[in-house]
Amino acid sequence: MKNKIYLSTGELAQMLGVTKQTVIYYDKIGLISPVKRGEKHYRYYTLEQADELDSILTFRNLGVPISVLKEYLSVRNAEGCIEMLKKQEERVNLEIQKLDKIRRKIEGRSKLLNQILKVKDFEKVEFSIMGKEWYMIEHCIEKDEKSYMQSFISICNRSKELQIDFENPICSIITQEALMLGNYKKTAYFGIKIPEDFKGDVINKFERPYGTYASTYHKGSYDSMYLSYERLIKGIKEQGYSVCGNAYEMDLLSTLTNANSDEYLKLIYIQVC
Repeated sequence: MKNKIYLSTGELAQMLGVTKQTVIYYDKIGLISPVKRGEKHYRYYTLEQADELDSILTFRNLGVPISVLKEYLSVRNAEGCIEMLKKQEERVNLEIQKLDKIRRKIEGRSKLLNQILKVKDFEKVEFSIMGKEWYMIEHCIEKDEKSYMQSFISICNRSKELQIDFENPICSIITQEALMLGNYKKTAYFGIKIPEDFKGDVINKFERPYGTYASTYHKGSYDSMYLSYERLIKGIKEQGYSVCGNAYEMDLLSTLTNANSDEYLKLIYIQVC
């Protein structure tokens, strides 16, 4: 016993590549304590404890919570170790799924913004075939400005709960009837596209049908939206089409990307026949 080698806190920390504060903290919380204490409360550890601390650091690098680690160290057996690692693997897999959703949201918004930067003519009216898509919707209550905003915030919160926010912009849906009356500001629903691989339950859904759609951009404040609608309706008639479905407005550049409302950008598209 006289020849037993002891390591000070600093020596142990240096050997394992951690700070002295980490070793001291683990002692204070009862994760690993020195075998003896010298004068002035100096801590001394054995070489066996260096190996033990190395294992603890490995578990911590794997993300095992301190509370779980303390519980395991109180029993220490192979079965307990397997169970602890299995539970941690489950936590890691859930975190990977969460991070993958975040990655997809980032990729989706970045792709959208890159497409916008390539647009040369924002006033051009274009026609294209669009496939069927499903939207989660919220009825727009236009009783007053507060009710209108509450409807919008409601779908924003629901999209966050379902983890489909940010990947796709919130859109405003204007009915064909409102379009025919020239009531371009009358939003019937707020909607957000439901990803094709989404597995959750959505109570209020709306189908945007397959078909031909005419589209254009609106650049500027919301007050001048009617001018872009008039340009779009005119372009539809000039090309021999007629409106036979709803209009969809998507915010592309708004308060998130621009401080000046004159730089706001929306995509408007209407189903035509």
